[in-house]
Amino acid sequence: MRRISIILYIILTAVALSSCKDFLETKNLGQSDNDFVTSSPEEVSKVLSWAYGQYRTNIAAGGNYNWQDPLGSDAEYMSEFPTANNVIARLQPEAASINNATQFNALNIVLARVSRLADALREKGIHEMEETNIWTHLYGEAITMKALCSWELVRHFGDVPYGYENQYIQEYELSSRFDIMDQIIDELTAVEGRMFRLGESGITAERLNRSYANALIGEIALHAGGWQTIRTDMDGLYGDVQFEHKGADDGMCVYARRKDFKDYIQIAEKYLNIAIYTQNGSAQLITTDNRSFNNPFQVHWQEINSRRSSPESFFEISAAPGHGGEHPYSQGRPGSNNNAVSVLNTFAAIRIIPSFFYNGYEPGDKRRDVSMVVTGSDAATGRETLVPLGAGTRIGGGGPSINKWDQNRGDDPLIANNAFRGAGMNYTILRVADAMLMLAEAKAILGDDAGALELVNQIRERAFGNSNNNISGKTGEELLDAIYEERKLELLGEGDIRWDMIRSGKFNERAIKVRQEMDDMMAGLAQNGYYTFESGRTISNYIWTKYVQINPGSSQAVVTQESTNEEDPALYPGWRGIFNWNAPSHASVNAKNLAIEGLYRYIDPNGAEAAALEADGYEKTNWGITMLSGTNPNMYKAAILDGVVGRENYAPRYFHPMPLTVIDQSKGTVTNGYGLPNN
Repeated sequence: MRRISIILYIILTAVALSSCKDFLETKNLGQSDNDFVTSSPEEVSKVLSWAYGQYRTNIAAGGNYNWQDPLGSDAEYMSEFPTANNVIARLQPEAASINNATQFNALNIVLARVSRLADALREKGIHEMEETNIWTHLYGEAITMKALCSWELVRHFGDVPYGYENQYIQEYELSSRFDIMDQIIDELTAVEGRMFRLGESGITAERLNRSYANALIGEIALHAGGWQTIRTDMDGLYGDVQFEHKGADDGMCVYARRKDFKDYIQIAEKYLNIAIYTQNGSAQLITTDNRSFNNPFQVHWQEINSRRSSPESFFEISAAPGHGGEHPYSQGRPGSNNNAVSVLNTFAAIRIIPSFFYNGYEPGDKRRDVSMVVTGSDAATGRETLVPLGAGTRIGGGGPSINKWDQNRGDDPLIANNAFRGAGMNYTILRVADAMLMLAEAKAILGDDAGALELVNQIRERAFGNSNNNISGKTGEELLDAIYEERKLELLGEGDIRWDMIRSGKFNERAIKVRQEMDDMMAGLAQNGYYTFESGRTISNYIWTKYVQINPGSSQAVVTQESTNEEDPALYPGWRGIFNWNAPSHASVNAKNLAIEGLYRYIDPNGAEAAALEADGYEKTNWGITMLSGTNPNMYKAAILDGVVGRENYAPRYFHPMPLTVIDQSKGTVTNGYGLPNN
């Protein structure tokens, strides 16, 4: 970044490598040279620990306000309305703020610091060592952190100034994202073979490792060879790279894929295969569950909710209770803003598009209820509470939400200091199932249909508990569509679906389709009071709810597990309920679990069944009808990818703006594209 930016990064890096007592415990600047920083593996590890902490605090945290990408797909949206928090998610770049520099600056600062550390290690000749040891691993760890931050910059901001770290620069310009991806792929392939695999020499999933480095190479290469929106307002930006296009060029950007894309898909296939099968170390797809309900898919989330690393994770950003891990607050099951149990104050920004909630999963798919939920946690009463459809946040509205991160679920949900936004759950950066489905995608593109189907069916067999729902006979585009659909079912809420839509080259088609599904659903609700989807599930204007005591003779709440008994309205759908938080305000509240009738089937509000339910203590409760009133119809039309309207034949515009300081300091050589603001 030019003068001010570069000087800032140099100063911050110098502080990190010299005077920061927390990390290097130096007493004067005479100890700040590279020899001291690299004097022992422990000193190197302190700098890397700082990098992990910065990633957790300033890059991963608060992701739904600055890192909006999971909020805009054909399965997920943001129910806060009206709001500026989701304009990038909605594909409305002209409404973005150019003054929000949190992630951009944090990524560049970490990038600068680990680059300097890597340079210091190269001066010691670490890169020339032939045998893997702690020194070569630490060098690889620094390079992998550099690659991760570089990849995040490219993915979220597109073409950025790059390669200027730790230099005095008076002028700078944009670098092609393709050049950046080539560079970080080359750097990773040069070091991955000298790193420890996951599980070797005490390396856990909370540290960068060889297994993850291989998977990261595959992920970056897959995107490099995929469809993406490129700038057309800067001649020569991409050098001699040749592209094929989809749709029209609006003078700013076009939807494109490089013509040599298969070269990158071959790299992706090679390294994803290595990550999964030969250098996976202790990482593995979880396929067994010794619990009575036997849901191996849920085991990964049980581990995360229990504040442990999962055996399915290649890499996790670690967190500690009371000191980080705000995934539940930003992306998990909704809670309420009440200090009786502060940890239950969960905003829950990512919500499920109602049409996907009803039509997304096949019957028998054990991922459905683990992934999606319609109830949340009332901190004031300690009760499980229905989350209404329509605009709203926390338990006040928004409807179905992500269920993978739930403060109630875990071996011991209690946190000693009851910390707000401090759940202590790790951030899963990449898990094995994700890598397997990326490998399936690469194989399908390269024509290995059998290999792709085998991988997809491993995921489906875990999801259904048998091979009865395996897919077969699919090839070409049909097979690729099936893989992207499987990724949606497997990775809901994890921040991947939007990138899959972009990479597939079918972003607009998928966006238009889900918007039409919502229009059809709302028309059915308005006309008939219900709407039945292809899945056979029905959404209705009304449902019936009642607080119950699942354990007779006890007022204690229950965190429910999986239930296939559709006749039990308190246990089906499963994986919900509420933990016994036992706050003083909860003591006088009995019957804390919620029974729901009519969630997936129509009950005539004027019929005998409705009358019988009300006689049994159930309350008629607004459900689908809420979407038809007030600002809610406009909310759904706006929040679900409305930036595609009028741009059906143009490229999706999904990048974030580089901050104003970068634009101002570049002497006119750097601008935001894609309709993003420049002042």
